[in-house]
Amino acid sequence: MTTTAFPISFDPDRWIRVPVAFADEQWADGAEWAEWIADEVTQGRESAEDFRDPIRDQAAAIAAFPTEHVSARFWWFPVDGDPAGWVDVYVQQREHDGTDAASLLPDAGRTLIEPALEPFTGPFDDAVRRLSLAPVAPAADAGAEAGPGVLAKAEWVGIAGEWAVYLVSVDEDPRVLTRRLDDIDALFAGIDPRSATAPVGDIR
Repeated sequence: MTTTAFPISFDPDRWIRVPVAFADEQWADGAEWAEWIADEVTQGRESAEDFRDPIRDQAAAIAAFPTEHVSARFWWFPVDGDPAGWVDVYVQQREHDGTDAASLLPDAGRTLIEPALEPFTGPFDDAVRRLSLAPVAPAADAGAEAGPGVLAKAEWVGIAGEWAVYLVSVDEDPRVLTRRLDDIDALFAGIDPRSATAPVGDIR
């Protein structure tokens, strides 16, 4: 299977595109992009100096996260709320063998409760969304009384002909992940992998 990049339409009032490769970008690396995006989103705003550096640091951290095989990454940055988390998009061309979308989901591993698997209606031949909660060991510097944490994960898989699309977003706070689910649903529904002809770095 080959990983493919392609044009993606997204709502700029909900998402900021995070570069996953810089060969064809105007920025040299993630740190330079983070400086630029921090200036862009705080320009002309009151108390911009109070928010610019934290936004830059968050942007740099998201850009530095591994991008192997990632076709696109989007930072959830709603104009009417606080930025929180991101979603990675993977698109692969595969043999059209009748496999259903649910069977392409990776192993959920150990979970606290049975993952919720739901059919998804959209521009795909078959698509599903899975929500899961996994236990996370306490941090090494946590006190003796600290209990295990929780990692909330949302995943989408869609099949359109010979194309498979996979989206994943995780958060340590299930409530925060829940707040961005509708926007990820809309992003997923707007992906047409059959237009996957653009080179890497041309994702807009």
